[in-house]
Amino acid sequence: MAEALGFNVYEIIFAIANFLILMAILTKLFYKPFLELLDNRQKAIKDSFANAEAVNRRADEKLDAYNKRIANVEQEGREIIAKSKHRADEQAKRIAEDAEEKAASLLKNARNEIEREKVSALAEVREQISMLALLAAEKILEKEISKDPEGHGKIIDNVLEQVGTTGWQN
Repeated sequence: MAEALGFNVYEIIFAIANFLILMAILTKLFYKPFLELLDNRQKAIKDSFANAEAVNRRADEKLDAYNKRIANVEQEGREIIAKSKHRADEQAKRIAEDAEEKAASLLKNARNEIEREKVSALAEVREQISMLALLAAEKILEKEISKDPEGHGKIIDNVLEQVGTTGWQN
């Protein structure tokens, strides 16, 4: 019956055998290497993703480390600025205190100099007053002596008596 339909059984068996041999050869030569190639490619992609994740983790760690460093540097910078400002304030305070001390010293020296000048001026004025008093006394005595020669002795005695009781006072 198969021959009535135009099929030859030997040809079909031969075609099936050829197909199976061709499939075995194609599987051996192309399909297995292709599957291995796909497996290798899949492994390479998985490894690439794993490496990318590892690189990303390392990059994140480095970024965190850099951010911490930057924060530390910024904090150190703020501390250095604060310390410098504190030192500058202390130095300004010391300079102001030194200036006040120098001004007080200069003022004290000026007052002492004024006091010395005052004492010196008073001594000079007293000396001039005493000279003027002596000159006035001399003139008065000349007048008195010329009026009363005998009263001259009385005046001298009075002066000597006053000097003896009170002592010389300037």
